[in-house]
Amino acid sequence: MFGWRTRLKYALVAGGVGWLVGCLVSFPLELSLAWRYVDGDARRLPLAVAEGLVVWGGFTFFMGMAGFLPLILPCFLLIPPRWIVRWRFLLIPGAVLAAYLLFNERMGLLHVYRLRQPEAIRAVFFSAPNFFVISFALVVVWLYSGLARRRLAAVKSVD
Repeated sequence: MFGWRTRLKYALVAGGVGWLVGCLVSFPLELSLAWRYVDGDARRLPLAVAEGLVVWGGFTFFMGMAGFLPLILPCFLLIPPRWIVRWRFLLIPGAVLAAYLLFNERMGLLHVYRLRQPEAIRAVFFSAPNFFVISFALVVVWLYSGLARRRLAAVKSVD
């Protein structure tokens, strides 16, 4: 019915789509960084954007896998899909909040010392890595629960 291979396939699809969406959501911040890097010289912008996207793609891939492999994948393989579908309205925001807090704690951005400074507030809430982490977690859990719900509905309609 819903074996571990199907769960693994859905989890990998959700992870790949989550990574792609996370990169697209954080692209405007990377574009502004490339514009600042070339110091307004528009001729150098395409090369700077291309180089930045290669580096950013690699960084976000490893950042996504650092959260996906030890945290998300075991949950998707061990927790019954019916439970994930039933509690998706709590799991989706919970995954986003957990990813955001874990990432910012790991980066040291949530310490009181840093939050007292206005520049640190901007760095905590409006940075490309934060946008990536939030959108990655949101899309991965949302897409997996949607795929599982569709599969469970198809199995139920056959019965």
